[in-house]
Amino acid sequence: MIKKHVLVTGSRGMLGSVFVSMTSDLFAISEFPQGFDIVNAQKVNKILEEIKPDIIFHSAAYTDVDGCELNPEKAHQVNVEGTNNLISYCNKFGVNLVYISSTGVYGDSKSDSRYIEDDETYPTTTHHITKLKAEKLVKSSLQKYLILRVGWLYGGHIEHKNNFVYKRFLEARNKTVIYSDNRQKGNPTNCHDVVNQVTLLLKNSYYGTFNCVNDAVNVSRYDYVKEIIRLFELNCSVEVADHNM
Repeated sequence: MIKKHVLVTGSRGMLGSVFVSMTSDLFAISEFPQGFDIVNAQKVNKILEEIKPDIIFHSAAYTDVDGCELNPEKAHQVNVEGTNNLISYCNKFGVNLVYISSTGVYGDSKSDSRYIEDDETYPTTTHHITKLKAEKLVKSSLQKYLILRVGWLYGGHIEHKNNFVYKRFLEARNKTVIYSDNRQKGNPTNCHDVVNQVTLLLKNSYYGTFNCVNDAVNVSRYDYVKEIIRLFELNCSVEVADHNM
């Protein structure tokens, strides 16, 4: 059987690298070169026409939430215009696009129950506003697509710059107390579980928008960090951050 050819954007990111490592036996994998400018439509189109993928797994994004607030133009260019460059190719050649979005597009309208895919979206940050704009472009332009709204991703190599769990270990190992925000709510989600779900959806030819998160409700960043420190068995307490600081 001929393997489907999958192009992975963001293949050196936490989720993209896990996707490559877990699915290399299932798919023929291609990657954009390191440092590739996804905003450059001409370069994107040229490399896509060379690779000729059957599926694009699009996990590349400007994910620095604070950085997006400081530089909304860059956030729009990478997260919206960059995605639109891929959409144009997919629309022209009937390629299936897997777009990695975020449950942050829902905002904070719920506090005691799970979000469902039909809930209204109220993004409150520039990052999530741009992710939702890209979602809308995908939906309005393509028939063959998967939009996966993922939670707070963890997993991957411990040396990855976005490995939140290991960074908290490094932060707490030589301290007696660290601080974390109890207002921000989310759902810690394992990258490996996301990849397994993507594989299942692709295998069964599902299309549409899906929440893809692990089993948690009403978890604050404080709860998350406290559990990380407990599991590492570090002699460090986690306190609620002073919101006035």
